[in-house]
Amino acid sequence: MKHRLSTILTGRAGIIMSYKVLITFDLPDADAFPSVLIEALTATEVVALGHYKLPEQTPPGAARDQLETDTRKTLTDLIRPFHNADIPVQTRLVFSSAREKAIDRVARQDDCDAILSTGEVNSLDRLFVALGDGPEFDRILSFVADLLAAVDASVILFHTREETLTNATDQLVKRGVDSNRIYQQVSGGDNVRQRVVELEDKCDLLVIGEETPDPLNKTPVLETASTKMPLNTNDPAFIVRSPTQS
Repeated sequence: MKHRLSTILTGRAGIIMSYKVLITFDLPDADAFPSVLIEALTATEVVALGHYKLPEQTPPGAARDQLETDTRKTLTDLIRPFHNADIPVQTRLVFSSAREKAIDRVARQDDCDAILSTGEVNSLDRLFVALGDGPEFDRILSFVADLLAAVDASVILFHTREETLTNATDQLVKRGVDSNRIYQQVSGGDNVRQRVVELEDKCDLLVIGEETPDPLNKTPVLETASTKMPLNTNDPAFIVRSPTQS
């Protein structure tokens, strides 16, 4: 079980890669990977999971025998943008009726540091980072610092306590992020949920921690000091896995 981010590897043009990110393609009709997100992956190694959802009671072995050749070709076409950008990529092909279980299993087996849930995005101008109070705090900040080194974007840090935001800002600055790119949003009490929704609408990419046993559904849960709230959004999101899940 890991308690730190992935072993550092050397990537394209000498870029240091320290993260392994799982990306799921829902086969056979998966959408193409958003080209604007390629830039955000230059400091990563990608694990591309092709998941072919089967009807209940369908034997996975029989489906694989019948569909694997065409499905693997489809997955190969889908990951071509990663190869074109010199991003290291591994592929996994799973035939099952349980998508979330397949994602969790592959994330564990391949020691992934984060899971990228793709969504609708046209540019990467502003990130929204939901900070918790647990062991994922430093991991999220480390991930965000390297992400901001790869993309020219500003970042909104969100928490219910001002001192936590100050600490987070100081850590990002120490990691080389210009303070002019960092914005803080403190919100507590009854307006937390509404404020999160408002901030989501203004951002292009989310970074959140893995707070629940099942963080891979369509509404990941952000747990702050005082509340739990669903992040209902069509924006892409990096879910940074917790040490106990990595």
